[in-house]
Formats: sequence, C-alpha cells, structure tokens
Amino acid sequence: MNIVSFAEGAHPRKGGLNLLAAPRLLASLADKGHRVVLALGGPPPIGNKGFAVADVSSALSRKQGFGTFGTVPFHAWTSWACAPEMLQLGPVVRDADFVLLHSLYSFPVLAGALLAKVHRKPYGIWFHGLMAPVQRRIGWRKKWLYDKVMASRILARASVLVYTARGERDEAEDLKLTVPSVIIPLGVDTSLFEKLPPRGRFRHRFLDGHNGPLLLFFGRLNAKKGLDVLCEAMAQILAERPDCRLAIVGPSDPPSFERRVRQWVQSSGIEHAVVMTGLADPELRLEAFADADIFVLPSQAENFCHAAFEAMASQLPVVVSDTLNYAREISGHRAGLAVPRNARSFSAATLRLLAEPETQRRMAANGLQLARSYSWEQTGSRLERTIESIVQERTIPADLTDTTSPQ
Repeated sequence: MNIVSFAEGAHPRKGGLNLLAAPRLLASLADKGHRVVLALGGPPPIGNKGFAVADVSSALSRKQGFGTFGTVPFHAWTSWACAPEMLQLGPVVRDADFVLLHSLYSFPVLAGALLAKVHRKPYGIWFHGLMAPVQRRIGWRKKWLYDKVMASRILARASVLVYTARGERDEAEDLKLTVPSVIIPLGVDTSLFEKLPPRGRFRHRFLDGHNGPLLLFFGRLNAKKGLDVLCEAMAQILAERPDCRLAIVGPSDPPSFERRVRQWVQSSGIEHAVVMTGLADPELRLEAFADADIFVLPSQAENFCHAAFEAMASQLPVVVSDTLNYAREISGHRAGLAVPRNARSFSAATLRLLAEPETQRRMAANGLQLARSYSWEQTGSRLERTIESIVQERTIPADLTDTTSPQ
C-alpha cells in the first residue's frame, strides 16, 4: 500500500521533541513492505533525523525493511506548524491508498484532511494523547473555537481514530466521537539499551562522582508531569536518605516552565541534591539510564510514556503515578510501583525500593521483559491490519478495537 502521513515537526518550544513516535511507528509499517511518506511541518524531531530526506521522491526510494519510508520536512512557522507548501502534495495524496494524520490542532493535520477530502481518500487520526483532559485544558479557548470551525469536521470525516491505550480512549468518551477506533500500543526498541555506557559518566559530569542512590526523572518539563509533587517527595526522601540525589533530565516545555521547576526545587529545600541537565542527546540519555537506580514519574497523564519503558529496557525499577495509562501493566508485571499521585506515596515507595536491593533487581528483570513485549514489529502489524481493513472496506478485527495488549 501507499500511505501518506502528516504531522507537526519539532520546534524550539518543545525542545526539539514533539511527536517522537510518529516516524518510528511509520517505519514499522514500511518494514512490512509498504511505501510510506511522512510530511512534517517543521524539522524532524531529535533522534529521528536518519529518516529525513529532501523530497517526496527521495522518501519513496529510501529503503526501510521490505518497503520504503522517509520524512520530508517543510518550512513552517513556529506557531501552529503552518507550512503552506504542504498543500502541493495533492498528487502524492491522489496516488495514496490511505492518509494518516497525527494529533489534531496543527496545520499539517488540516492540510492532510483537506487533501484527503479533495482526492476522496480514507484517513485516520492518531491522537498521541491529545484527548486526555489535562491536554484539552491547555489553550482550551483556541481549541474550542477551532473545534467549532474545523476540527469537528475533520474528526467526523475520519475512517478511524487511533488510541495508544484503552485508558486514552476512555478519557475521550465524553466527546461522544462516533468514528470507529482502534487501540495500537507503541513500541520500544530494547536493543538500544542492551549495552549502556559504563556506570559513572553521568555522575562524574553532573554530580562530582557522587556514589549514593540516584533517582531519575526523564522527559519534558511540563505542567502535567508532576514535578511539584516530585520535589516535595524528594524533600521527604532526603529526611531519611540524605545521600540520595535526583536528576531531572529533559527540556522545558514551554521554556519559561523551567523557572517554575527551579522555584519548586528551591522552596522544597532540595537544591543541594538536585541536578537539572536540560535537553539530553542520545548519548546523555543512555548515560543517565546507566547511572540511575530508580526512575520516577508522578505525571497526571501519559499516553504510552516511552521514558518509563526505556527505563525498564535499561533494567531500572520504576515508581510511577497510578494515573498513567500503562500503570496497571507495570504493577501487574511487578516491574515497578504504581502509586497515588502525591508526595507521601512517592516518597514511601521510593524509600521502600532503596531499602530493598533484591526487590530492585527483580523489578529490573521484570521490567526488561515487559518492555520487550511492546515491539515496533507488533505496532506495525496492528497498524497494517487496521489500514487494510479500511482500504478493503472490511470490518476492523475485534482484537484491534478492544484491548491494550500488543499481542
């Protein structure tokens, strides 16, 4: 099949990250023999520049598994990823079997939906956690207006909606969307974490070689991530384990939010025990995972949470809030602790693991097995079956519509 996809690219406000999963999940589809093009409104996200090509013809000739795949970045405004040149992709959409749109509130999604309508092509929308209540509250006035003018029409014309977890779909029930939907978990390339750097590099670079326990927060510094809860919990942890340290690794989204995080660190009295590194390149990411003892994330909501799965792939036990979509899987596989999202619960869970090295080791082994069960190959298979069902006008298989399991 020929598949064309549209997504917002990376931009400085998001620290060069944005939809990290989009290129990799489309590559998993190309691995199976399909011809896939991803049009980006802006530069490719960090870690995915290897997929980037100059134009559509290059994307259609770039080998990826048994098929072809490439990301084509278009110059875009920082706001709304507006890239008018995307509207010139009409001939590409005309020759496509299916169009896949990523997220909703961006110009690339609008462009892809308009071109799909003009050329009468079926399209799907992969939300990437956008419909979580905490996400809907961000800029809700602008979103409300756009919903009335355009987004509601884009949603109504879609052939399928893609959620990454059952919990994500449940959170959108109040929207009363009538379009068929599927559940497709993302994947984790655990091979990237099989050979971590020698332990000590991250600690030497940021902590003067400190050899006590190290907690790791890895991800965007964002209002939903619960860093205020984490700072309060860290103060309680230090009261019992003054040798503990916390590394907060990741870019601020928006950039001004870093100031608030530093205020929380200061007001909690934990400045001496916290290091903030900013955006991490792939090498620094691996060094952080290699040196950490426990991964912590008290987030309000997470769609798939690659950082937690990467931590488990690095054989780290995790402590996460029970509000995460995959918290039940983490606790059920005994790969970590999923606890209520408050400082007391997080500090108690973390102190328990610090006091039980054997429990840490068992959770680390279990976490690796859990991460391995979510592969990109399975993501590609589920996406392929979904698209084939729509293109061939068949009913979508029940196992795609009613489970969070990747099996």
